[in-house]
Order: sequence, then C-alpha cells, then structure tokens
Amino acid sequence: MHRIVNLMVVISALLVLSGCAALLIGAGAGLGVGTYKYIDGNLAMEYPLEYNRAWNATNRALENLQISLSSSTNENGKGMIEAVRKDGKKVIVKLKDNGNGVTTIAVRVGAFGDRLESQKVHDEIVVVAGI
Repeated sequence: MHRIVNLMVVISALLVLSGCAALLIGAGAGLGVGTYKYIDGNLAMEYPLEYNRAWNATNRALENLQISLSSSTNENGKGMIEAVRKDGKKVIVKLKDNGNGVTTIAVRVGAFGDRLESQKVHDEIVVVAGI
C-alpha cells in the first residue's frame, strides 16, 4: 500500500515540476483540438483548420492584439510571421500544414519564450477562427 502512495506522490510531483502539463492538456481537450506542447520557448498547438484559414486567423489575431507585423513568409504550407508587441517584445509565429485539415501553429514571445503571453496569442487565434 505504501508503494502505491509513494508512486502517486512521485507522479504528482513530476506533473507539477513539468510545468502543469496536465492543465495544458485539459485546456486543449476542452477546445476539441490537440494538446499544447511547450518546447524551447515555443508554445505549439495543432488546430483543426485548413492551412489558409489558420494563416488568416493568425494574422487577424495578431492585429486584434495590436501586435505589429515586421515580416512574413507563406510558402508551400509553411509560414512564419515576425512581429513586435507594443512593449518591444518580439513575437514569432510558425505555421505548418499537416494535411487533412490540420495546421500546427507555434508561438514564441520574447527571446526565451513566455508561455503565458504565447497562450494569449493562441487564445485569440481560437476566438478568431471560431473553434
């Protein structure tokens, strides 16, 4: 019995130390889309959107958040948007067409990444896309 309790404590600690991954999985599941992945400062999400619709929703979301575009490239199902927030933090958004009506969107805010600020961009993309 003590081994099971100890195992549960270790698993709980790992979830807490991993940056609340369970919370992010729950948020994605509630939206009916994939799970969020936070890797190397990029918060990535798979959306049930055709690439062009995802591209347009991303651009509109940045505009709604008053994030100014610096440059953008959109070629062959891959795109990258570089932008700057009012506070001067750089925002990089990468999109990739996964086929079958699914697009991955990765957002990085700041030099090292800011998960909460990246999440705000994703939240606005969800609103604009109507997911």
